[in-house]
Amino acid sequence: MEPNADSTRPEALWYDAWRGVLFASARVLRAAEPDLIARAGFPLSWLDVLAQLYDAPDNGLRMHDLEERSLFTRSGLTRLVDRIEAAGLVRREPVSGDRRGVRVVLTSEGRRRHDEAFVEHLRLIEREFGSRLTGDQHKAVADALAGFWHDEGTAPTE
Repeated sequence: MEPNADSTRPEALWYDAWRGVLFASARVLRAAEPDLIARAGFPLSWLDVLAQLYDAPDNGLRMHDLEERSLFTRSGLTRLVDRIEAAGLVRREPVSGDRRGVRVVLTSEGRRRHDEAFVEHLRLIEREFGSRLTGDQHKAVADALAGFWHDEGTAPTE
């Protein structure tokens, strides 16, 4: 550390890694949000919900499972799903055997819009993030961050 440097800054590789994650995320998100709105007509938060449902068995999840997979609070997610449902991209359906249970299911229009948006979104991520790393770095970053995907410490299955 330089003599005049801030002594409160950690001299740790983990801190540099954390800053890298933040800056990489910010860079991609700054480009992705307006791009997705322009191309698909909806924001990243919608694509996140559509992608979670797309990857789920039968393209649906109970609300509490969707909440666990997202970055939203229960009330925030409920309002978000309300808006996506009003656009016809998801529907709510009762869970058999559970009077209070509700599943959110991707509609055929939601699947179509997801597919269109996701292809372009992946291209943007490749351009803004993937192209800056080598294949070995992709693997190292993916392996290192896989534990953050779920509480169990495993990445979701593809």
